[in-house]
Amino acid sequence: MYKKVLVPLDGSSAAEIVLPYLEEIAAKLGTEITMVTISESSATDIEHLYRSYLEHLTGQVRRELNEYGAKEGLAVNSEVLLGIPSDEIARCAAEVDVGLIAMASTGSSGQGPLLLGNITPKIIRSTDRPLLLIRVPASSEALQQKRLVKKILVPLDGSRVGETAILHSEALARALGAELILIQIIEPVVAWAGFEGSMSYVAPQDEEGMKSAAIAYLSSIAKPLKESGLSTSIAIGFGASADQIIDYAVANAIDLIAVSSHGRSGIGRWLFGSVTSKLLRAADTPLLVIRATKA
Repeated sequence: MYKKVLVPLDGSSAAEIVLPYLEEIAAKLGTEITMVTISESSATDIEHLYRSYLEHLTGQVRRELNEYGAKEGLAVNSEVLLGIPSDEIARCAAEVDVGLIAMASTGSSGQGPLLLGNITPKIIRSTDRPLLLIRVPASSEALQQKRLVKKILVPLDGSRVGETAILHSEALARALGAELILIQIIEPVVAWAGFEGSMSYVAPQDEEGMKSAAIAYLSSIAKPLKESGLSTSIAIGFGASADQIIDYAVANAIDLIAVSSHGRSGIGRWLFGSVTSKLLRAADTPLLVIRATKA
């Protein structure tokens, strides 16, 4: 699934926090790595600077891949791109035919890569490739153990499109020996009363019935995964989707959230609606975004 991965960098240490995650995935899956920098200037000295930077980093990544147990001869390539960063990343991803784009992004502190931190939404809109976003450095303990991803959270909304994330998260969980946690959030139904000066209120809901339906749905997804030997569990939450997912991830030491970018309910709104900023910036948990094109 992830035979090739594209890694955009901007020369900053903040952008390089993606590398340990990339190295763990590449070592386990035998993924070919292409690291790129993007210059908006055609000046020769800037291009030379970027090439020197990438050459140094290529040697570093090859050494670190060995520490993660990668097979000998795993390809690590690099290239300097010229143009608008988001456009060039999308173009290169299609041209190289990568299965994944992995990059650092802005975290809850508002700090992030110098160049890449603010273009994540543009990249999500301009490419159909899965996108792995890392917001903060991995813990020193995880780095020492060479195990960065032990728990993967998969939010589902009951739609087939929302389930797009399952295939990708399952493949990663098997390769990395991680636990898969399927979660569904039950949102309150907001009703409107009156016309001019209308007011909203939370309509009465059969929470127990909705909870039972959610458990039945998640259990039907989890059953074949468990039977195949994959460590899988389910969870239910009540409230605003993005807030509940973020809170659950923090409270349960989740290492990666894998989500489809379109779904029938809350998930579809996270990336292209009012909750975009909160999901991408308020949480520090790594995020794997899988673009689904059909509802």
